[in-house]
Amino acid sequence: MRFRGKVDWWIAASILIGMLVPFYLAFTKKQPWLYMVSVADFGLIFGICFPQYYETAADELVIRAGLITRKIRYDSITAVRPSSDSRSSLALSLDRAQIEYKAGEILIAPENQDLFFSEMARHAPLLQKRGQGLVVSF
Repeated sequence: MRFRGKVDWWIAASILIGMLVPFYLAFTKKQPWLYMVSVADFGLIFGICFPQYYETAADELVIRAGLITRKIRYDSITAVRPSSDSRSSLALSLDRAQIEYKAGEILIAPENQDLFFSEMARHAPLLQKRGQGLVVSF
C-alpha cells in the first residue's frame, strides 16, 4: 500500500517563498545571476523532497523522497512511534512517525498515520502495539 507524504501548509509556504524570492529579485533588480539561484533552488527542493511517499511492500518499507529511495526490511524495524520531533528531516510535516531500525532511525510523515501504523503492524509481525506506537516485543 502506498501512503502520500503529509505536507504542512506553513512548510509548503516557506518553500514556495524561498523559491520565489530569488526569482523576484532577479526580475526587479535585473541581476541575471539570481535567476540561476532560483533555478538551483527549484532543482534542489524538487530533487530532494518531491515526490514523497511511503510504501509497505511485501518484505520492506520503501521510503521515497525526491531522488532518494530508502528500503528498510521489516525484520530490522524495532519501533514505529508517532512523533512531533522538529529535527531536520525530509518529512514536510511535524505530524511525523519515527521509524527505529537496526541501522538507525528516520522521521517520516505519512498522510494517514492510523492506516500506516495498521499496515506496519500487519507486515511486521514482531511489532506489537504499545501505547500509540509499535515496538518489538521480546
